Amino acid sequence: MAYVMRRRKLLRRGALLGAVGLAGCSSGEDGAQTGLDTETEAETDNSGQTSSSDSGDGGTVRIGLPEEIPPIMDTRKAADDGAHNYRVISTLTTFDLEGSVQPHLATDWSFENDGAELVLELRDDVTFHDGSEFNAEHVKWHLTDFLANGGGTSYIVSGVDDVVVEDTYRARVMFSSPDPYILWDLASAWGQIHSREAVEEYGDEYGQSGKVVSAGPFKEIEHDSDHAVLERYEEWDWPKPWQEELFEGDVEVRPKRLEYQSYPETATRTSAFEAGDIDGMIAGVPYSKFPNYQESDQYNTGTPPVSTEQIFIMLNLNPETSTAPVLAEDLSLRKGISYGIDRQEIVDVVFNGVGDPAPNYLVPSVEAHDIPEEYNYTYDLEQARTVMRDNGWTVNPGGVSTKDGREASFTLLTQNTGLSRRRATLIKEQLKDIGVEMNVSTTDTSTFKADVGSGNFAAGMSTFYDWGNADQLWWTTSESAEDSYYLNSNAWNQFPRATELTDRAKNATTLEERTQRYKEAHKYLLEDVVPMVYLMYPKGADAWGSHVQNWEPHYKGAPMWPVESDEW
Repeated sequence: MAYVMRRRKLLRRGALLGAVGLAGCSSGEDGAQTGLDTETEAETDNSGQTSSSDSGDGGTVRIGLPEEIPPIMDTRKAADDGAHNYRVISTLTTFDLEGSVQPHLATDWSFENDGAELVLELRDDVTFHDGSEFNAEHVKWHLTDFLANGGGTSYIVSGVDDVVVEDTYRARVMFSSPDPYILWDLASAWGQIHSREAVEEYGDEYGQSGKVVSAGPFKEIEHDSDHAVLERYEEWDWPKPWQEELFEGDVEVRPKRLEYQSYPETATRTSAFEAGDIDGMIAGVPYSKFPNYQESDQYNTGTPPVSTEQIFIMLNLNPETSTAPVLAEDLSLRKGISYGIDRQEIVDVVFNGVGDPAPNYLVPSVEAHDIPEEYNYTYDLEQARTVMRDNGWTVNPGGVSTKDGREASFTLLTQNTGLSRRRATLIKEQLKDIGVEMNVSTTDTSTFKADVGSGNFAAGMSTFYDWGNADQLWWTTSESAEDSYYLNSNAWNQFPRATELTDRAKNATTLEERTQRYKEAHKYLLEDVVPMVYLMYPKGADAWGSHVQNWEPHYKGAPMWPVESDEW
């Protein structure tokens, strides 16, 4: 009986959201970041045609991307973790499929002298695309010059005093203050490593089309905002160790050529795929079509085992600036909302099941995510009503909860995208069940960031945000991060302990100590502050033609996946 009632609710709210989806909006920021959206799109013939990559064109795989390709691929100026980027540009460390940091060009490491030094052991067989050698001298330049002088990269090495070259393939990083998360940062798009000779040769032109040089399995031939062309780097023979185990050593199988084409519009991208004009879509499958591709013998699909993407509602806890002071001042209201949102329904109705509900403030790949179940928020309508009723809230004849003459009412600020509107509409309906009135205000991205950054909001819903370590808690709740990140809850105004705990965690000198301290901060924030309402961890999805053999999805730039066709 419970299943039947839930099914009815899903159908009712799905119909409501369907009406919203038929507004005819174009792909928005949500789709651009993850490649998935539920925008209304023209249906195309799904009978399928054979791709030209299967018809003797020399081993070319053509891939459709949901976003434009950055015009500059110079990490100092713009980081990009797109599929094409990671096939060209390497990193010292890397992420595996579970989001954990693993070796790459750095084969091993150890923190010494109470975390004040980091010793990196390096591969001795790596050659950049221009023939220059990778070694400890290059790592010294990478950390103390290249990253240190980058607009978006200097933060990675802000604690680095110097790098001592101890041997040709051993570098010792000397810190002014310990930074156990530097290994995570070096695996990210902001930590990507480039050829020093190429950077110095091209000067200000480095990173432009045809002027991108690293040590990935493919060399870049050209790129612009619409397309990128890569060719196999024949000398490449340094796969990531965890890849070798996963693929039983057979990671050298690569196509001769990769062609990436940008299709920002969902209907155009899926039409090109279904017509055989491209062989696959990397993180470009709309949620509305994913079930159809899953069920078809013509296509293969994949989603990542875990996600570092997150969608949440930030609450402004400064009653002086909040547009709904009652929300900032009343903990029981924030808790009631946290229990009253059915996250699984959001996953099912809006995302067609592609993703996971979020019970707390960190993604599952982060160790500090694992806290006792009693601190987590899962959908519990009775608990939501109880926690509000026990703290003085009563539902008035109009269906809105009131306390001390104030109503449980606030406005959710969100960006004007299809997915955001659908999420907001569903949440608005859910909160009616506990007598909370939530209005929705949509705006453009720049206005959203300005209003949230200045504190001129009550609640703001993020689009897809990608962060895979526990510093997320510091960014969103510490006074020290007030001017560093526009999605700050201002929790420190009423809860100075939020700053105390997250600063203490961020300043820990070892990973183990940082994890334990962040767990304590995490529990405190969930139990005593409630500065956010996390909704879900969405996942991107890939689809590729069944004529392409041994293709594997591309997750977070982690692997340079082997691809094989009958023609190679």
